[in-house]
Order: sequence, then structure tokens, then C-alpha cells
Amino acid sequence: MKSKELIGQIIDFDYKGMGMTKLDDIPVFLDKGVIGDKVSYTITKDKKSFYKGRVTKILKKSKDRVESPCKYFNKCGGCDFLNYKYEKSLDWKKQSVNNKLQRISELDIKVSKVNSSEKTFNYRNNMQFQVKNGKIGLYMKNSKEIVPIEHCLMQSTNANKTLKILTKFKNLEKIKTLGIRTNYKDQVMLIISSKEKINKLNLILGNLIDANVVSIYENINNRTNAHYGDEFNLLYGQEYLEEKINKLYYKLSPASFFQVNREQAENLYNKAMEFLQVKENEKIADLYSGVGTLSLEIASRKAQTLGVEIVEEAIEDARINAQKNKLQARFICGKSEEILEKIQKDEKIKMDKILVDPPRKGMNKNLVDYLNKNSYEKIVYISCNPATLARDLKILKEKYKVEKVEIFDLFPYTSHVETVALLSKLDVDKHINIEIELDELDLTSAESKATYAQIKEYVWNKFELKVPTLYIAQIKRKCGIELREHYNKSKKEKQIIPQCTPEKEEAIMDALRHFKMIE
Repeated sequence: MKSKELIGQIIDFDYKGMGMTKLDDIPVFLDKGVIGDKVSYTITKDKKSFYKGRVTKILKKSKDRVESPCKYFNKCGGCDFLNYKYEKSLDWKKQSVNNKLQRISELDIKVSKVNSSEKTFNYRNNMQFQVKNGKIGLYMKNSKEIVPIEHCLMQSTNANKTLKILTKFKNLEKIKTLGIRTNYKDQVMLIISSKEKINKLNLILGNLIDANVVSIYENINNRTNAHYGDEFNLLYGQEYLEEKINKLYYKLSPASFFQVNREQAENLYNKAMEFLQVKENEKIADLYSGVGTLSLEIASRKAQTLGVEIVEEAIEDARINAQKNKLQARFICGKSEEILEKIQKDEKIKMDKILVDPPRKGMNKNLVDYLNKNSYEKIVYISCNPATLARDLKILKEKYKVEKVEIFDLFPYTSHVETVALLSKLDVDKHINIEIELDELDLTSAESKATYAQIKEYVWNKFELKVPTLYIAQIKRKCGIELREHYNKSKKEKQIIPQCTPEKEEAIMDALRHFKMIE
């Protein structure tokens, strides 16, 4: 079967942005293609519950296919949709977010608006290039191999000038990573990461200045799983870059987190302020506040502002940014739920509204529970991971109503998306919880016979995720699928049972649908 030529039409993308067709109702995940393409392909792997395949020829191009402007596309792992109409990629992102929201949060809520990016090229203000065997580049798709890169369409003019100069430098053996950061003035900060100190920087310094490089850092990094180590040494120029959002200015250090698409981040933050409806002297907390970008937007509207962040360096930068902009805001380092509880208990201060912008793993469970316990007038939730957003909304719906969800495309031509949700406090006197039993699923015995091993194999081959039997059982039970009595139960009274993560829940649900165990 592996050598047989087959024909199919691409009907969807997987979570990595790769094309998918079906063979006898079994998914086939292909190495390329866009929705609507008719292709010939061969099977490269038979995983029983699905196949992997390689496209040999595009027989009929999709009406939504375009010519990629990038010569590295399909080799470099940076972009997913450069050969797909931009507006169609937005449609797919909307559908993907809607699916996650409805499936995981179990809320009848859909994305109300998709905000496209005005700049779809040259929008990135921060990139890290890998160095291997004297070549500078980006990782191949699904690989640790390097694609040599001399020019990236996603970064600015001066960032590309810097990259081109660096590719001509011969002594790269000791360098692991080259970071190129830019700001609204297109000034460049270069971060050279290596296992030991750099000695021959002067050979390229003159040319780098021509590319508007105003700051050069060396970073000592002996880690194998991170772009940078902890030690940064200024070799040349300015200590930090200045960045701008709306009318506010921010200090940008080598390792500072800042949204990579500045113009679209500005639109996202303005929407967050619109959702918050900030009033003068209101008490508003910005949780996961980072260097204070959103906190200072709130403070500029004359609200009493609290920023809470677990990273001490970010708190220090936030305080500097507040001084820089002559704004009053309070920043505290610590866990959000603990800080909120402490100031409420010790200072008798309770926040009116909450803004959260957590990392990909979503909010800490203790924080979600705390927000439910101390219901606030509004919560505005900014998320870079729809799955963890949906997970948290599922819990928060006990005390809050999800009013609106909008998408902001901060990462054009990739499968990534940023989402902002508005939640308002439920009127408990008018709100009734209704529990619906799932008997209507009415599963037949034939539809329920996929084994745990088959489900595990499907999830691993499609998503490259390992899911234990416990997680599968949890999701089966959640879907109303009857489980056999477990006769080997733990005798511990207070055992701690790990709970399935949103990402793995989504993958298991996909498997259950594939095996027709749920619709």
C-alpha cells in the first residue's frame, strides 16, 4: 500500500497547519497542500486509525491557493499558510477557535469578530535564528535540522540587513543562537548566544552599525532546551531599546517579553480597554502583567491600577516603565491569587475588575477558583491558546457570563492566534444552573469498541501526545460513555488524581469522534 498512488481532496488542516484528506473515512495527514487542492499522494505510514502521506502531485489547485512569495516555504518551519489566501486562513482560525470553545468549555459561544493584521509581512520585532555547522537559519518543519536563511519576509528591513551581514561572518562555530530584536524606530538589538565569550566581534561591528544596530549583547548559554541562558553582558551600545504602544513607551531588555506584532498588539490592547470600560478611580488588577504594557494602559485612564507578575525582573521593568510614562501604578511580585487575597485581607481593598493575560498553559487553577469565589464586575481574558482559554471559561461560567470573544491575528500566515474574551458577573438571583444528562448519545456496542491502546496510538500519531489510560477514562466519563467498574482502586482516602490537560482532552475527543464513539 505504501507505494500505491492515491487521489484525494484536502478538506482541512491539522493543528500544525498541514493538509488532511480521507481514505475510506480514515484521516490521511499529508506533508503539504491547502484546503480545496486535489492531489495524488502515497501512504508513508499506516497507523491503523489514520495514515500519514506524501503529496506527489497537485492535480487541481484550490481556488484559494496562491503562490508563496518565500523561497524557503515548505522547508522552513516558520510559516504554515504562505500558499493560502490570507482571508481564508482567518476563516480557518475562526473555525478552529469556535470548535475548541464549544467542545472544551461547553458554552454556546462563538467568535463575534476576526481582526486581521494590517501588516502581514515585516511585522515581527523579535526572532531567534539557530546556528549549526557555520550556517544561520531556522528549524525545518518537525525537525531539529536547520534551513539556512539569508532573508525572512516576517521581520523588518534592518533586521534583514543584520541577518545578511551575520551570514557572511565566518567564525560562527561557538555561537548557538542569534537573536534580532527591533523597535518602532527599526533600531536593532543583537543578542549573540554561545557557550563561552565572543572574541572576534570587532570583525563585523562596523557593518552592523550600518544596519542600525544600536545594542549588542552576548549571552552565555549552556542549556540545551532554551534560546538564552541567564547571563547577559552588554558588548556595545544602548542598554535597552525603547518600544511604543499607543502613546506609552517601554524599556525593552534582551529577554523582555513583548508582543512580536507591535501594531496588532496595539489594536488588541485597545479592544481590551474597550471591553474593560475603565472608569476613573476604579480598582483594576492586571494579572500576569509582565513589563506593565496593559497595566499602564489602564493607569493612563486614571484607574487605581495593580500589576501582579511572578517574574521579579519583569516587575522591575514595569516600575521603570511607569516612571518613564509618569503614571501611577502599583506592581507586586508574587502569585496572583495570593496577592489579591492579601491586599483584600490586610488593606481592605477589593478589585472591581480583572484583566488576565496568561502564558500558553492558561491560568493557575487556584487563581480560577479564587476569581469564582470573589466574583468581580468584569474579567477580560487575553489568551494565546484557545484550548486553555476554553478550559478556564468552563470553570468561570459558574459565576460569569461570557459576553464576547474576538480573535486578533498577531501571527499572519501561521496557525497561531490571539483571543480576547469579555466576562461579566452573573446575576445569581436570575441565573439557574441546569444539568443535562448525556443519555441521548445512545451509543451502540459497535461504536464503543475502540480500545485504550487504539485511542493512545491515534492520539500519538496525529498529535504526538502521550495520553495515559486515566485521562482517556476521564474524557469518556465526561462524554457519558459507560465505563466498566474498576476493581483495582487505590485504598488511599486522600489520593491526588491528576486531571487531563485541555490540549490532551482535545486530542482524546478527536479520537473518540474518529472511532464514532461520540458525534
